[in-house]
Amino acid sequence: MSDIEQITVSMNGFEVNSYIIHAPEGDVIVDAGAEPEKILSRVHQPVAAILITHGHGDHVGALEEVRRETGAPVYMHPLDAENVGVRDYEPLEDGEDLLIAGETLKVLHTPGHSPGSVTFVAGKDQIAGDLVLPGSVGRTDIAGASWEEIEVSLRKVMPLWKEDTRLFVGHGPVLSASEEVKTNPYLPPGIT
Repeated sequence: MSDIEQITVSMNGFEVNSYIIHAPEGDVIVDAGAEPEKILSRVHQPVAAILITHGHGDHVGALEEVRRETGAPVYMHPLDAENVGVRDYEPLEDGEDLLIAGETLKVLHTPGHSPGSVTFVAGKDQIAGDLVLPGSVGRTDIAGASWEEIEVSLRKVMPLWKEDTRLFVGHGPVLSASEEVKTNPYLPPGIT
């Protein structure tokens, strides 16, 4: 499994995570919310793709600058891409395997925080956007969000969690899935 580097950027004082997957044949940027120069300074190899977990401004605010600098294709779920006006992208589909830069990522459509939220499964780890947050889950009190859908999405990703699964989330530190199962009161019980 490739190395996944967390980059915490600030959008007007609000911290949000971007990630770079340092894959065998190139780098893959996941979410470009703010501070494009900070994200790009962590790139080690040519950027093969930019993946978007969901279309909220704190995750796509720097997308066009990062795309312009790298020339890399953008992969995003159509439900969020259309909502936020992202053009010229590769549509993500539930259950597909993306082979990018020598790394295989499974795409799971995990709506609830936004209609087009996706989780990228990288080996036993998951890049989950705002599906799961430290001790919590993504907000469901905003337009396009749904508690019922986020619960269905959690029931989709949690059976894949192993004892040592890491969750690369949109805000806060990298999480231990097994710790979240024990301590996060928002996760549906008895799944893993």
